[in-house]
Amino acid sequence: MLKAVIFDLDGTLWDTVAPLTLIWNQVFQKNNTGKVIFEDDLRNVMGKNLQEISAIYFPDMEKSRREDIMNQCAVAHCAYLKEHGAPLFLDRATLSQLYAKYELFIVSNCPCGYIEAFLESCNLRKYFKDFEMSGRTGKSKGENIKAICERNGLCVGASDCNGAAVYVGDTLGDETAANFAGIPFIHAAYGFGTANNPAAVLHSFSELPEVLEKFSNH
Repeated sequence: MLKAVIFDLDGTLWDTVAPLTLIWNQVFQKNNTGKVIFEDDLRNVMGKNLQEISAIYFPDMEKSRREDIMNQCAVAHCAYLKEHGAPLFLDRATLSQLYAKYELFIVSNCPCGYIEAFLESCNLRKYFKDFEMSGRTGKSKGENIKAICERNGLCVGASDCNGAAVYVGDTLGDETAANFAGIPFIHAAYGFGTANNPAAVLHSFSELPEVLEKFSNH
C-alpha cells in the first residue's frame, strides 16, 4: 500500500532557473571568473549537486576555488529565494489533495537552506513531513531517499520499502536515484530532463493524484 510520495525539487515542484541564472552570474562576475551562463546552461545541470556543477562550469579551476564560488552562489540564491520565491510547477489544490492521503517528503541535490527557502517563501512547510539534501549529508540522492524512507518507517527491514513510497522527479539522475533506493520512479515530464523507463509519466502536476491511484491499489 502506497503511504508516501517523495519529491525532487527543481523541475518538479518549482522553477528557479531565471533567478539562479541572474544570481550566479553576479557571483561569477564578483569573483572575476570570466564565466557567463544562460538559462539553458542552468537547465542542463539541474539535478546535479554544487560540486558536480562547479567541475562542469570551471573544469580548469583549482577545486577549492571553484567550490568556494559555488558555495557563494548557494548562500546568495538561498537568501534571494527565501525572500522572493520562484514560479511553482505544483498547484496548491493538488498538493492539498495529496497531503490528505499521503505523507509527503522532499529529497534534492541542493545546498543547506534551499529546501527551507522553498517551504518558507511559498508557505508550504505544513505539507511536508521531512526532507533531506546532499548539502547536509554529503551523500547521493539515492542514499538520501533511502534515509528518508528508513527514518520515517516506510521500509520493511533494512531497505525494502515494499510499495510504501514512490519518487517523483524530472531527470535521469532522479530515476537512477529512485532505482538505487528500490522505489518506483514517476517522471515529471514537464520539468527539465528525460527518463529511460519510468513507472509512470506526468505531463502536469495536477495529474499526480490519478497516477498514484494505480500504486495505491497494488
